[in-house]
Formats: sequence, C-alpha cells, structure tokens
Amino acid sequence: MNTNPSAKRILCYGDSNTRGMIPITGGFYPVFISWPGQLQNILGNNFEIISEGLYGRTIVAEEIGKSWKTGITHLEAILKSHIPLDVLIIMLGTNDIKDRHNLSANQIGEHLEQLIVKAKEVLKDYKTSIIIICPPSVVDPDNGLPLERMSAGPEKFIFLPKLYKDVAEKNNCLYINAGESIKLNDTDGYHLNENGHKKLAEIVANIIQKL
Repeated sequence: MNTNPSAKRILCYGDSNTRGMIPITGGFYPVFISWPGQLQNILGNNFEIISEGLYGRTIVAEEIGKSWKTGITHLEAILKSHIPLDVLIIMLGTNDIKDRHNLSANQIGEHLEQLIVKAKEVLKDYKTSIIIICPPSVVDPDNGLPLERMSAGPEKFIFLPKLYKDVAEKNNCLYINAGESIKLNDTDGYHLNENGHKKLAEIVANIIQKL
C-alpha cells in the first residue's frame, strides 16, 4: 500500500506469474522479486502497484469445481475494490492452453477480448489505460517438447502473440509480447524465474514511463 495521495494507481491482473510462483517448488518469491514488486521499486513512490495474481487463473475458461480461478468472473469485484485506476495490466492465457480446456488459439483471443470489454465497461467513468501482455510460450525444459498437460501449448503460442496484439489494438490497449524478451527453457517451462521477473518489470516500467 502506498499512502502517497497523488500516486498513480496500477493494477496487475494475472495468474501465478503475476503472483510470483517459484518454478518447480510451487512456493512464492518474496514480493520484491515478483515483477509487480520490482515494478514498484523501479517506478518509486509516485506510483502504487497493486498485484492481483492468482495461481491457475484463466481468462474465461472454467475449471470444474474451481470457478474462483476464472478471470472474467471476479474481474468486476476486483476492479471495483481498487478504483480509481490509472493503469490496468492484464497478463493471462498460460492456463487457458491446458489440454483440459480444449481451447484453440482463436478462442483464447476471443476470450481476451471479452475480458477487455468487461474491464472497459467497469472502468468507463475513469481514464484508465489498459496494457495487455502476451505471456511467453510454454515449453518442456528437459527436451524442448510440449509439456504433458499443455501438449498443444507451443503450437497455440505460435498464434497467440499476433492474436493478442490484434485484440489489444482493436480495443485501444497497449500491447507487450513478453516472449520477445523472456524464454522459459531454464525454468519448469511455464513459470518465470527471477531473471524473467526482472526483465518483465523493466519492460512494463518503460511503457508506463512513456504514458
């Protein structure tokens, strides 16, 4: 919490990579290592970074018995808990490629647009900039092949960056392709390591400083 009354408020809405889950172990990095925490340190006291990362969170897809993981379901409550917001950052999609959801890349792109439309509806009375981040592609770090429960993940990630960019531009959002700078080959294949969090924080900070 930042008690500076003039601080710009930035909400980071994501999954375990926003929460800062440690690859393989399932634990969590200290907040100063997660990319929202590092973003706070880079931007300083004139900004308040609010981290809303939940492990397993999807965009629209619902896991049976675990509706609390569905991003669009709880978006309104979370946004209204933190308004007014100057910036909303959305980084979701990694969990949507899991085999259990059986979604195509196009469907994930459509779900992203639904989420953006919902966010803009909730934030219509505020001048909130929205940044869309396409996560880096998943990969099995041991052999470079698809992960067992994300067997079609690498194939879907061939198309997701352009789909995310098109959806972002259509809805007047800023766009970041995290996969251009961050690879997951040296982690468990789907979580950021400390270096990945650092890189992402620097990329996001650069965009925000230009707003």
